[in-house]
This record gives sequence, structure tokens and C-alpha cells, in this order.
Amino acid sequence: MQAGEKKQQKLKKRLENVLKDKDLQQQKLFLAELEKQLNVSREDCAAALLYLVSPGLFQNLDGSKSMQHKKTSKPPVIRPALPKSVRYRLHVGALHGVSEDEIKQVLVQESGVDIKRITRVDIKSDYTVVELPDGMPADIFQILSETEIRQQKLNLKRLRPQRRYRRYKR
Repeated sequence: MQAGEKKQQKLKKRLENVLKDKDLQQQKLFLAELEKQLNVSREDCAAALLYLVSPGLFQNLDGSKSMQHKKTSKPPVIRPALPKSVRYRLHVGALHGVSEDEIKQVLVQESGVDIKRITRVDIKSDYTVVELPDGMPADIFQILSETEIRQQKLNLKRLRPQRRYRRYKR
């Protein structure tokens, strides 16, 4: 099974769990509203949302993105600014023999986050600090917390934002 197929299987499993366990009435209403406002089908809305969640999910064998449905007459899409990043502490570090690439690869495989949105990986002796996009779903957070690298659980913990300037009382 190729990497792309593994990602698709993981996404299918996550979708099955959400469909089974969650009340999606509000999301259905919002999707119906989008369908009317944008004058597109629900299938197109769902496909666009899937792309937003996991833009690199479908790639050709050579690694390039599929261009089958791209229309040349449309102007290029201006992408919104990336959401703010959140710092997380992973319970794996240099003592465990991990590399930045290895950490990024596991984060991409397990969470589906775009590798370009992992903005910082700071490997310390027994832990690592990474910055990931804000808004991580609880189920992904749980999966990442239980994921292992080199037989070491990540035990993902969200870190408080750093204060850039401290005021000292004199």
C-alpha cells in the first residue's frame, strides 16, 4: 500500500468514527447554506472541504498534484493567511535518536497536516517542541498523543503561549 493510499484509509477511518459518534446537524445546515450561497452542489462543497482538510491527499505517482479538473481560464486563487500556530511538547528527543524529518513524517502521516504548516521543530535532549496550525481536532490530538516514534509515546502536550515582553515591577 502506497503512502497516499494509507492516508486515504486513515481519513476514511476518521470519517467513519465521526459519522458514527457525532451529531452533525449543524454542519449539515451550514453545508446546505453554502450550497445555496455559492450555487454549487453539496458534492463540490464536500470535495472543497476535503481539499482544505488535506490538500496533499490525492497526488499522482510522480508526486505532482492532479491537474485533471483545473480550468485554465480562472485567475489564480489567493490563499488566505495561514492560521496562527500553536506550540506542542513531544515526549521524544535527541536521547531517543529522532530526527526532524522523522518527526515531521509521523505528524503528517498521523494527523494529515500539510508538512509546510509544521513551522518549527526544536529537538531538545529528552523532548521536542513543534509548532502546528491552531484548531487541531480532539481526535487527532488523542491519536498523536498515543503515537510512538522509536518505541517512545509522543505524549503530546499543548504549551502556553510565550510572552515576548515581561514587565518588571521596580
